[in-house]
Amino acid sequence: MVLQRCLTLLLISLSLLLGYSDGFFKQTEVTKPCEEGMPGPPGPPGQPGPPGEEGDAAPVTTNWRQCASWGLNDGRDSGVTLSCSFTKEFDDTSLFVKFMGDMRLYGNDGSCGRWYFTFNGAECSNPYKIEGVVYTGGMGTTVNLHRPRVVNGFCNGLSAGSYTINFNVGNCNGYGSYDRYTCYISACRIIIEEYPPSPYD
Repeated sequence: MVLQRCLTLLLISLSLLLGYSDGFFKQTEVTKPCEEGMPGPPGPPGQPGPPGEEGDAAPVTTNWRQCASWGLNDGRDSGVTLSCSFTKEFDDTSLFVKFMGDMRLYGNDGSCGRWYFTFNGAECSNPYKIEGVVYTGGMGTTVNLHRPRVVNGFCNGLSAGSYTINFNVGNCNGYGSYDRYTCYISACRIIIEEYPPSPYD
């Protein structure tokens, strides 16, 4: 019993001696792996950012004009039949033009007449001309064809600015001059509209 107590005291003494250095007991640091804590509450809203740069103006879709006439009775075989001025507001938009009215071709089989739009004197080239052709053939006699007709299309690549848009009549390619008539005893009109760029081009 006495021997056991002596051995216990000896072990305690040795432990104290081993943990003692320079007059101070060493502290044993125990490291444990960090664990993710619970999420904190949301922070307050941040400060507003600086103003952004001003963007380009959006193309309008309400820039349009109609030039109409009643009883024009234009019997010319070539030249300008209807004219309409228009101001295009944006460079990257397209112009849509439409003629609605009576067009007549008088002649024998094989007669031909061409009606077409010009923009400041030039026909559209993007993508193509905006035109309508009337041809008589297979009837075996002289005919006098009066019909209500529509000629329309989009013209791309026109810069912003002022335009004189004419609806003209003239010869078909490879044909001579024939008896033509535009807007006989009826109303006819040119309609012009400015459209934003197509999403498919």
